[in-house]
Amino acid sequence: MTRALLVDLGKVLVGFDHQVTCEKMSKATGVPAGRLRGVLFGELEGDFDRGRLTPGAFFRACEARLGILPVPDETWIAAWRDIFTPLPEAIAALGRVRPGIRRVLVSNTNVLHWEGVLSVFRPDALLDDVVLSFRVGATKPEPAFWDAALAAAGCGPAACVYADDRPELVAAASALGIPGFVVDSPASLARGLARFDLLAPSSTASGNSPAATDVPRR
Repeated sequence: MTRALLVDLGKVLVGFDHQVTCEKMSKATGVPAGRLRGVLFGELEGDFDRGRLTPGAFFRACEARLGILPVPDETWIAAWRDIFTPLPEAIAALGRVRPGIRRVLVSNTNVLHWEGVLSVFRPDALLDDVVLSFRVGATKPEPAFWDAALAAAGCGPAACVYADDRPELVAAASALGIPGFVVDSPASLARGLARFDLLAPSSTASGNSPAATDVPRR
């Protein structure tokens, strides 16, 4: 019997575009966007997502790797953080998860991206807990991350269902005994939830999905 839903964030509940970051930083530094992407979204981002680097340390490491002079942190922050848009259809589907199912957000992310998410998506009405890589110190599919996710779910692997846009992560979860499905569009989240019998009738839907898409005040 399913007791918990583990749901990914990026490209499942919110959209994002790393090209926005690359283009803004290219304008600020003169470095081609393609070269920036290779440095910003590689090994260093992995350390940032695991909480091993502060934002400032991440920026300085990227600058050193690129061989450029320091760029003001406020320029970095705006370019890095403000790249997210809510996916209302998927958020509404999450709000329809039937009562009694524990809903846990599980995401590889860093502190600044999480700030960006919170500017477009208010999760408190729809989620019972959040497991974020920069807080855990590990990313999916590392064992420490799954341990934290299952602890937040409060049940064993077989009692969970996992939804993610990355097939390789769904496969990794399956290897641990966590059934799941791939989300390849906002509509597919609802289809996957229905397939696992996790959706309530509209009159008894959990959460408040319209409010969850409101942009919170800073």
